[in-house]
Amino acid sequence: MRDGIGDSAPIDHYTGVLYRALDVPAWSAAERRYGLAHLVLHDQERGLVTAGAWETPALDGLVVDARSKEYVRRVAAPPGAWSLRVVTADDDGRRLAISHWNKHHKGVLARALVRDRPRIGSVRALLEWAADAGVRLEAVGERELDLLV
Repeated sequence: MRDGIGDSAPIDHYTGVLYRALDVPAWSAAERRYGLAHLVLHDQERGLVTAGAWETPALDGLVVDARSKEYVRRVAAPPGAWSLRVVTADDDGRRLAISHWNKHHKGVLARALVRDRPRIGSVRALLEWAADAGVRLEAVGERELDLLV
């Protein structure tokens, strides 16, 4: 057990690209408490679950949906959720979606949130945190965010 939280939390069972960037084994006790309380996962068999327990989350407040379109097709995004797209800008300033490193960059963003443990209740607060943290995150449309890398 770590800090009274069993090591069998759902987040401990994932090993893909996003989770390697999230680097759960390196979390401090405070980061672990924050991550388990604030992150929601999409389990292929169970759908949306909390990072800390195999239970359906109560999604109130700001939700940033970093899932792929395939997972959103399986389980719809909660009402009011903001979708996250990872993009780069070409020489003309056009934004191009990143495909190969998409999950890695989403994991890096989640890791930064866990590291800083900000209190975020709105998109405006998220964008302010991102600017202070050196993360290039922008609201670009109706409930859409771009993570520029």
